[in-house]
Amino acid sequence: MKKNLPITGQEKIFPADKTLVSKTDTKGIITFVNRDFVDICGFSEKELVGTNHNIIRHPDMPSAAFEGMWITLKQGLPWNGLVKNRCKNGDHYWVDAKVVPIRKNSKIIGYMSVRTCPSRQGVENAQKAYQRMTASHATAGAHAPSEWKKHLTLKNGIPLWILIVTLMMIVGGALGVTGLTLSNGAIQTLYGEEMVPVQSIGRINFLMADNRAQVALALHHNPAKQDAPLGHLVSDHLQTLVNNRAEIDRLWTPYFQHISDATEKGMAERYWQARTRYVQDGLLAAKQALEASDYARAEQLLQDRVTPLYDQVNANVSVLLQHLSQRGESKFVHVTEQNRAIISVAIVGIALCSVSLAVAGVFFFRVTALPLHKAVLALENITEGNLSGDVDAGGYGEPARVMAAVEVMQMHLKVMMHEIRQSSDSIRKQCHHLNETMMNLAEHSDEQHDRVYQTLDAVSESCSGLRAMAAHAESLMDTVHRSETSNDQTVDDRMTGLEPMPSELLALFGDPATPTPDLASGNPTWVPAPELSHPASPAQENVRRLAHEVASSARVHAFAVEDEAKQLNQIAGLIVKNREEVQGAWAASQQLENTAREMEALIQYFE
Repeated sequence: MKKNLPITGQEKIFPADKTLVSKTDTKGIITFVNRDFVDICGFSEKELVGTNHNIIRHPDMPSAAFEGMWITLKQGLPWNGLVKNRCKNGDHYWVDAKVVPIRKNSKIIGYMSVRTCPSRQGVENAQKAYQRMTASHATAGAHAPSEWKKHLTLKNGIPLWILIVTLMMIVGGALGVTGLTLSNGAIQTLYGEEMVPVQSIGRINFLMADNRAQVALALHHNPAKQDAPLGHLVSDHLQTLVNNRAEIDRLWTPYFQHISDATEKGMAERYWQARTRYVQDGLLAAKQALEASDYARAEQLLQDRVTPLYDQVNANVSVLLQHLSQRGESKFVHVTEQNRAIISVAIVGIALCSVSLAVAGVFFFRVTALPLHKAVLALENITEGNLSGDVDAGGYGEPARVMAAVEVMQMHLKVMMHEIRQSSDSIRKQCHHLNETMMNLAEHSDEQHDRVYQTLDAVSESCSGLRAMAAHAESLMDTVHRSETSNDQTVDDRMTGLEPMPSELLALFGDPATPTPDLASGNPTWVPAPELSHPASPAQENVRRLAHEVASSARVHAFAVEDEAKQLNQIAGLIVKNREEVQGAWAASQQLENTAREMEALIQYFE
């Protein structure tokens, strides 16, 4: 990179009210600079326009800073930073530069840099940062925007948000359905493996007790003890015994076939053996005695065999039921814990989904709503006339583009207001100078007007004198004509009686042979003198000739003086008209100056 030398190390600090503005094309060629920029950098406008912007780069500025700037600008985003520039004489000045793209028809056609005076603390920080950057040989990649940020747009974010929410709903629904399925399966297993056997054993035990009761009820049909008919036959009780036994066999077979626990199976076998003895040794023998109407034997069997054997069966079934109850309780506890685990997993999943949605919502809010809110505040500040506020163009996606557009608009408005302010000041100064010039011109016009009218008065007097001289000459000619017969002395006396011609009028007569004007045609022609009726003396002839020449010349010069008087009148009229136009121009200048003041007052709204 070319180094602009020499450098003096002398800093040039410009006033805070100055704004340095320059515009370049997309290749960095300067296309516009304002007066403040020209005054500070020391280069002329001709030296700057058409030249690469590197002409003001200071050698102390690291190239990585400008590489990062160009990377940001080519993405259509504004860039802000403190820059050290070089003056033409080698001095330097620090600026707080904001560079924004210039767009036309949605295309970037150039860049505009708006520079203001930075704070001293900012200058010190920038010097340290650039020194570290130069020492570490940093590259532009360290200062370039992250590539992944360009994908964080509303165009990508909204579909991604919908996809995430949908997936979370699917996951939550899957967790809920899976939990319900597992819980339902556990309950069904608990019911099928524990409740059904308990119900079967309980039903079997009930039927066995009912068989003993049927034997006892059948004894009431003993004729020796029967007080009155019972309304049914003893065979009904015997048939109930047969039905109960058949139902017991039907319940026991599937239960026993599905036993997988060895302990339970041993208990079931002992229970079934006791039940077999109870049936074979007790119920069947009592049934046979009842069928034979041997009620005494049947009663004896009920006491000696049926009841003791039933007690044994009941003891075995109690052990089996207790085992089934304990195992069922254990499985119930297991199912309960499993359901609790499922519920916990579901709660954790729902919580994670909720937290994820909350985090995603907060992030989405930060990258969309907050930047848009900042953009609204920035626009409100602009509408309030505040163009000096800082616009944070950070963020992602479309909101960041909105903030960048707001910052670019603010910079353009700021430059426009600055240029309009300078133009307004220039208009006021030029109007003031023009007013002074027109006032001097009006005074000169008044003076010229007075002099022209003085000249007109003198010309009018001269014209009157010429006419009087012509009248005197014609009177002299008439006198000479009437006194042709008189002597020369009389003529001389009469001539001396005439009013002498002014010397200034005699100076107008050059050649005595001046043509006498023909008043009818307006063209000077020779008019012959009237012939004398008698021969005139030479002296009389000479006097008459001189009088004729004087009269003719006086008439001609009178007409010439009248023409000059007309021209002077026209000049006086033009002077008056020019003075009126000057007054009108002065009024227009005053109005323009007032307009400049009004423009300045409007611009002050955007301070």
